[in-house]
Amino acid sequence: MIKEKKRVQDERIFKITIWVIFLLLLIIILKKLALLFIPFSISLLLCYALGIPLDLLRRFRVPRFLRIFVVVLFVFVVVYLFGRVLAANIREFHGQFPIFEEKFWGYVNIVLSRFDITPAQVRESYAGFLSNLEGSDFKSMGSFVQRLGGEFFSFLGNAIWVALFMIFMLAEQDGFNKRVSRAFGEESSVSILAALSRINKAVQDYLGLKTLISFFTGVLVFIALFLFDVPFAVLWGMLAFLLNFIPNIGSMIAVVPPVLITLFQFGSLSKTLGVCAVLLAIQVVVGSFVEPKIMGKGLNLSPLTVLFALLFWGWMWGIPGMLLSVPLTAAIKIAFEQLEATRPIALMMAGE
Repeated sequence: MIKEKKRVQDERIFKITIWVIFLLLLIIILKKLALLFIPFSISLLLCYALGIPLDLLRRFRVPRFLRIFVVVLFVFVVVYLFGRVLAANIREFHGQFPIFEEKFWGYVNIVLSRFDITPAQVRESYAGFLSNLEGSDFKSMGSFVQRLGGEFFSFLGNAIWVALFMIFMLAEQDGFNKRVSRAFGEESSVSILAALSRINKAVQDYLGLKTLISFFTGVLVFIALFLFDVPFAVLWGMLAFLLNFIPNIGSMIAVVPPVLITLFQFGSLSKTLGVCAVLLAIQVVVGSFVEPKIMGKGLNLSPLTVLFALLFWGWMWGIPGMLLSVPLTAAIKIAFEQLEATRPIALMMAGE
């Protein structure tokens, strides 16, 4: 009896060890081959998001190759136009950044004069901090902002991979169910296709509604900043749209740049506080009332799960990982629900 218990315990330890090794290898592969998996993940999510227009074109009996071409072309035209407008605003902002930087140091000197601290000392500490942060010699903050903007959109630079993945995924979509049935048999394929259908619906609904809500947030931010006559209102509206896809922290980060620019541009504390209050009100109303009302339970992920997913995928793939963190984690949770061994993990990941 004791030997039997020990044998069962050894088998359990062996299985756990195998799973840990497998997960570690998977993490290493995903991180090392990020240049391949990031466009693959973007393409997969775009295929989910494009399910509605593809179904609509299918109902009108549009040939498969034509509807794929139309949808892929539409996506890249929108991304191209969006990127051009955003890049133009970033360049203009970079060109005017020395003016904002000069005003910034003017405010700093006023504050420092009350504490007997020379501006040279602060500039030296500031330069040393950024030098350590960037791992290089200190350069102007304008260059840093320009590099940050370039890094933010670097994952879209390899558009050929995204296009190829999308085209092949969409081309294989119609015959996918038949291949699963042939591979796993009629009975086994039912549960597999049901799980994939749930993943498809959950991710598709999330992406569609999240895009509409983010667009609505970006428009409200643009209108508010335009009425306050804040420079680069289009840029901050686009930034709010993009960062709204990063859960929890993205919408709050989007408030900081326009508030600082308002302070540097006008030097008015009352106007700056007014802009800050309006932007925070937009984010709170949309994030706490509008989004839960429209999306309901959404992907049914607990806040702690969303936070860990944000940290993990951000560490894995940087900013693209943050943008992809929620739909990828939801797909993993739904997959875990289908297996008896991993179902407790899925329940721990779920919300109330």
